[in-house]
Amino acid sequence: MSASTKQLALCGVMTALGVVLLCLGGLVPPALYICPMLASTVLAVIRLECSPRHAWTCFAATAILGLLLGPDKEAASLYLFLGYYPLLKPRLDAIRPAAAGWAAKLALAGAAVTAMYLLLIYVFALDGLAEEFATVLRWVLITCILLGAVIFVLFDVLLGRISTIYVRRRKKQ
Repeated sequence: MSASTKQLALCGVMTALGVVLLCLGGLVPPALYICPMLASTVLAVIRLECSPRHAWTCFAATAILGLLLGPDKEAASLYLFLGYYPLLKPRLDAIRPAAAGWAAKLALAGAAVTAMYLLLIYVFALDGLAEEFATVLRWVLITCILLGAVIFVLFDVLLGRISTIYVRRRKKQ
């Protein structure tokens, strides 16, 4: 079996895993935000094993299939708008000083999530989502935004550590 055949098979399996994880996000309510993060973690493995081009292709396939097959469009949309983050992380980590890199990461996450919710509410007219935002108190919404930023930072740190562990174990083999 040639190297390109192995890479293609890995990409296909990882794409399928990403779609399954996105579909689980719609079945288990608390997993609405966790499953898109897990699905995007799959891209880090593809980036490390194959190439960024393969990973971007898998991202596109997973995003399309997640939107078509996933029961929860909010989880699939979150993946579409922010699931590519593991592919951009190495470039954002290279920004110096580190504070500027973190500012760029948080700005990217904030802009992506804001664009996603604006699109879902105003373009696709998801009335349930609009009603949910209308009934929530302002301080609750601000708290959710801050918690989302904390979760994003934790995701970034864990993604970096998982990638480091993966590369170390790969070198040992």
